Amino acid sequence: MDRRHFLASLGAAAVASRVPLKAAEGPAAGRITLLHTNDTHSRIEPFGPGNGAISGKGGMARRATLVKQLRSQLGSVLLLDAGDTFQGTPYFNRYKGRLDYQLMRMIGYDATTLGNHDFDNGVGMLVEAMASMEQLQHKNPPFAFLNCNFDCKGAPELARRIRPFLIRDFPGVRVGITGVGVAFAGLVAPKNHEGIAWKDPYQSLKPVVKRLREVEKVDLVVVLSHLGYDVKDAGHDDLRLPGQVAGIDAIIGGHSHTFLEAPVKVKQAQGETLVFQVGFGGVNLGRMDFTLARGEVKAASGAAMPVLG
Repeated sequence: MDRRHFLASLGAAAVASRVPLKAAEGPAAGRITLLHTNDTHSRIEPFGPGNGAISGKGGMARRATLVKQLRSQLGSVLLLDAGDTFQGTPYFNRYKGRLDYQLMRMIGYDATTLGNHDFDNGVGMLVEAMASMEQLQHKNPPFAFLNCNFDCKGAPELARRIRPFLIRDFPGVRVGITGVGVAFAGLVAPKNHEGIAWKDPYQSLKPVVKRLREVEKVDLVVVLSHLGYDVKDAGHDDLRLPGQVAGIDAIIGGHSHTFLEAPVKVKQAQGETLVFQVGFGGVNLGRMDFTLARGEVKAASGAAMPVLG
């Protein structure tokens, strides 16, 4: 499939995808749905035969159709990603990530964070991929790259494209979203993250979450995490994060390619955090539903939805 034909296919509802969770009719005050992916790794088309349980699953055109269905039924929806958009198929070799970001913009993603593989071709190529989709920004709400634990002062072109947090307002719900990335050591060659220093994600998150809660007055705090779900012998992962940083309602994870069927509820000092990750390659779309009243989460649930033809 050539690039022009594929781009055109996103505009048509060519594939019907089932929606396994019952949807509410129209937008409801105090309710928000988070749809999410992670570690899509330039998987533009579905997996072919010979890939075991994931054969025939995925594909960005199918994902676009499913997202469109859910948005039309639910109203208050955020579409988010937890990084490692790049690397894994010939599409990345040919388009260097530009196609990935352009298609994400067309599908209507609100935000993503950066994973280690997003630096595989260096900072300059990452910036070029980001810049390639900026021409599409006027057609949709702004697409945000979120991270609060990379010090990018030595890479100014990247720094001006990364935000520490994003605020989105919906009827009855104000959402704050931020992001954190895994340490570069052993994963990213020094020349590929030149000008960027990694900082402790727990310590970086604390002032951001505090600002979201106390200054921005958000009702729901969401972290896009590319730390890994349950990383043995590592200092940072998604399961330990709620115990280190209070005030997080949802962690959308990546990096470890963990297939969860539903969010895991992790206790924190005040309430609990939903932690979710849906594998890799775009074979599943994650969904988390929150009902809020007076700034507090009253109900939360979710499920992984297979992206099928």
